[in-house]
Amino acid sequence: MSLLLYINGQLIDLDAGQYIAQTKQVNDLNSLDDRQASYTNKFKLPKTANNIRAMDQMTLSGNLSNVPYQKNTCSLFNDVGECFVYNGWAVITDGGDYYEAVVYDGIIDLFKEVEKDTLASIGLDELTHEKTPETVAQSWTQDLPYRYILADYNGKRIYSRGALNFPDRINIDYMVPSINVAWLWGKIFSHYGFTYSGSVFESDEFKNLWLTYPKGLENSGEVIFQSVPDKWHWLKRYKAEWKTYSASFYDAEINELGGDQPEDNVRYLTAPEAGNYRLTVKGKLAVSTKVNLVVCKNANDYGTFLNPEYIPIPEFFTLKENINSQEEFTVSKNFRLEENDSICLVFRNPSDKFFFWYTPSLNVTLTKLTIGEMNFSNALADFSIKDFIKEIVYRFGLTLFKDKYTNNYEFLSLTEQLKTPAVVDWSNKFAKKLNESYIYGSYAQQNWFRYKYNTEGAFHNDHYITVNNQNLAESKDSINSKIYSPEQQLSFLDAPTNIYKLWEKEVVEEPENDEPPVTYKALDKRFYLMRANLRQGTVRAVSSALASTALASRYYRESFTKLSFSDIINTYYTPLQSILEKALIVNAELYLTDSDISNFDFKKLYYIDALSSYFMVNKINNYIPGRLTKCELVRVNYTPIQREYNVVPTIRLNTINIHNVVQLTPLSYIINYETNFTPVSNLVYQYSPDGVNWKTAQVQQSPRQPDTVITPVPATHFRVRYEATRTLSNTFILD
Repeated sequence: MSLLLYINGQLIDLDAGQYIAQTKQVNDLNSLDDRQASYTNKFKLPKTANNIRAMDQMTLSGNLSNVPYQKNTCSLFNDVGECFVYNGWAVITDGGDYYEAVVYDGIIDLFKEVEKDTLASIGLDELTHEKTPETVAQSWTQDLPYRYILADYNGKRIYSRGALNFPDRINIDYMVPSINVAWLWGKIFSHYGFTYSGSVFESDEFKNLWLTYPKGLENSGEVIFQSVPDKWHWLKRYKAEWKTYSASFYDAEINELGGDQPEDNVRYLTAPEAGNYRLTVKGKLAVSTKVNLVVCKNANDYGTFLNPEYIPIPEFFTLKENINSQEEFTVSKNFRLEENDSICLVFRNPSDKFFFWYTPSLNVTLTKLTIGEMNFSNALADFSIKDFIKEIVYRFGLTLFKDKYTNNYEFLSLTEQLKTPAVVDWSNKFAKKLNESYIYGSYAQQNWFRYKYNTEGAFHNDHYITVNNQNLAESKDSINSKIYSPEQQLSFLDAPTNIYKLWEKEVVEEPENDEPPVTYKALDKRFYLMRANLRQGTVRAVSSALASTALASRYYRESFTKLSFSDIINTYYTPLQSILEKALIVNAELYLTDSDISNFDFKKLYYIDALSSYFMVNKINNYIPGRLTKCELVRVNYTPIQREYNVVPTIRLNTINIHNVVQLTPLSYIINYETNFTPVSNLVYQYSPDGVNWKTAQVQQSPRQPDTVITPVPATHFRVRYEATRTLSNTFILD
């Protein structure tokens, strides 16, 4: 039987009688940290004129062929059209007189596509945002792919209980967002043109799984200007009208040099760089009438303030309106300035002239704000997509299967693969058993699943799969996660909470004046997984650094439920443990055909009567048509579902039986009845004066029985009907 080989859509010449040995495998469970693809042995391609053209002149002098460096799409058929490989991956090398080729199939496409890419490669710019109270509150009240989850990140305290009739406060400065794993998973597959399926993706455990931003990034502020307390001057803007005054302040540094005249001090505050700023003004005025405090921008070139001619000043915003004399006030405003933009303070009353009785108390602070920009593309640039996919596969005990003809990947849990699979009887294909072994793969007696930790030697969220076989090594690490574990101890916010360390606290011994006793150093490359549990109730998101707040009707707090490796192993790996406890691996020769190979399904279990067992086919080695094929079979402790055949099902009829009817009044009755079923809708009570003409009675108490019914005329005959099935009770005649 001849073969048809297509590479990059072109039919390739093969030597007469050439065969291509094929090995089929999928996610070999011999090793939990490895994922494998099917492949062929290396085979030769003659250097015919057709093949040289197909290889774009590869190996000819001066050629610029890209074939040795690219993905070469490959399909392999037999001469009756049965497909062994569809859109596989051919690797071509030079073998001298021949080209040499190896063809890979199965999950190779997925891992080859992503092997050099990181999570930043799929484009996460849509997640970029500034960490402000507004954006944090939006992540609580809107369905966004990122969410700020209340947890202890080892920064400054972020939660405080509100007083009576006041909402609780969550300080966002030392919080970080988390990205939804389900959203990120879908984004990856969509980016590469793949689809996926599997029941695990519909579970709450998958949908409510969140990956943290990997580094601490807080909001902060740097003081750009601080006036000398209670010392300032003013200049009249309009000499004739006295309706506008410009404030001029003493700067602490200038004042130390002895300056005491308005021209020696600060009238304009200039932004050293583009960014967000906060202006704070505190004090009280001694003024003849109410005034507005206005901030003007880039007013430097508008001439002297003593010029009586009207010259408009460009207002930026009003900081406070209608300030009374001797009114103590504190006002603050956040805004953006570009580099070298300047602002000044102006007192105005557009309607009335005014004057200051004496120099009032007024203090001014301009702060350059550093708002944390949460840029997931930059933050996830060190997390490879291949590692991320493996992390999900590990946590749910998944095996992935690629559809032969499409780019869909089906993910099955070990329970689905080993406990509830489809079964095929291969008894007639069994030839002989070559040998059997009792150690499966590279397992040890304790096979550890391990997190990363901030503290050396910690292992509190690690766990292991046990194999009771004393001939194995005592212990090994099967899974080493890239994800960090939360700390062993808990802290308390609104409730006991895990600590996901993204800041390192450093206590300052003998702090100097104005030096904080504790500093917080941001950590990097700390990825954590958590869940987000909804908490209802009004809460206020607060930024101390930005001096701004936002209200929300709910928030989310962290949970580590079912994320310790102990929970993961007990939930998802029990079927594998049952295989490993009494491992039996049989190497056998089977009679397989082209049809068996082209249609083989690793998702099924295969029963062999001669071996009296069900088996998972771990590998089909070097299939060649017409020859016995060596297969590696792993015994599975599978019990088929027992089914009864040729049994006529018993039909259970709904029945209603009235025991008696009690007359309460001339027109009201209690009907006592029983049913052999639970009605899903109300019953209908009927009455008749003669047992022939029936009408529906009014129900006074329903649907509980005994029920009281009301009739417009006296009745002697009663019955109950279940309208959903038209089931009718017996007729009860009242004496």
